[in-house]
Amino acid sequence: MINRLKSLFSDQGSVAEELNVELASTALLLEVARADSQISHEEKEAVWHLVKGLHQLSDREARDLIEEALIQTEQANSIHNFTNVVKKNLHLKQKIKLIEGLWRVAYEDNELDPHEEAMIRKVSDLLYLRHSEFIQAKLAVTGEL
Repeated sequence: MINRLKSLFSDQGSVAEELNVELASTALLLEVARADSQISHEEKEAVWHLVKGLHQLSDREARDLIEEALIQTEQANSIHNFTNVVKKNLHLKQKIKLIEGLWRVAYEDNELDPHEEAMIRKVSDLLYLRHSEFIQAKLAVTGEL
């Protein structure tokens, strides 16, 4: 994991080549958190826990991954590079789990902003998920609230 993180900081290769599925999925979580123009403390905590749990990372590895994802999202023109990596590297069940994670981040501050929902819908569409899978992921999360 450390070697993968080190390789992310090198200047070799294109942005798409530097992305891996862990970085891309973390970037998508952060994009939802900032979709309403602010990242609340609760959303930061949700991203932290999801990144650690989804990728089985240590505290330091999770922190480094989130920091790199923040850099990547600030430099990105769109979410397409992130969704392409996820689309190519995750199976259907993993994609749905990611969408559930996006919903968790959006609902973490107890307020669903329309921009957050639009971002999740866009990610879901770019991952070629069916509308029913998008809704089932939402219901899986809102049923827990």
